Amino acid sequence: MNFEKELKKRKTNIRACSVQSDIPYATLYPIIKGQVDIGTCSYFTVAKLARFLGYRPDEIVYEKEDFQTFRNNLHHRIKINELECILEIIESDDVSTYMRHEDYLKAFYLVATVDYISRKNDIPLCDKYNSVRSIRLEQPYYVGDSSLFGPDKRKCIDEFLRFNIYEGDLYDAV
Repeated sequence: MNFEKELKKRKTNIRACSVQSDIPYATLYPIIKGQVDIGTCSYFTVAKLARFLGYRPDEIVYEKEDFQTFRNNLHHRIKINELECILEIIESDDVSTYMRHEDYLKAFYLVATVDYISRKNDIPLCDKYNSVRSIRLEQPYYVGDSSLFGPDKRKCIDEFLRFNIYEGDLYDAV
């Protein structure tokens, strides 16, 4: 989570946050500046900061999972039952969690997955993600071997291309 952005959103600074949250400034400053991983802090510090920001402690501590692991796990869920998988994605808060932690690739990948499986099964698009659909990665992200795609986008799934993600197959889980 980008704590500096969170403070700006609340029109406050580190000093005011320190006073209001009862976290010493010397402890808080490196956390806000990203010099210290929030996951290494004491629970009490995390809880105080989370309370000040209006989140639960588990919402501000974020373990970044490797994208390939994330993708493989998602593909296994799709292979088992794709409709149940997109329902789980929609009912969970994963997309907004990834967005809040600026893990845009995973957020976009989930929305593209929901959109693709919805189109494939003649299900209307979920309007929960309309605000996300207007954003895309600045740089293209090639899933797997980029030489498979090259300038030929026909092998790629349109819903993923919208986010500048070059994905060709959601059913390749082993």
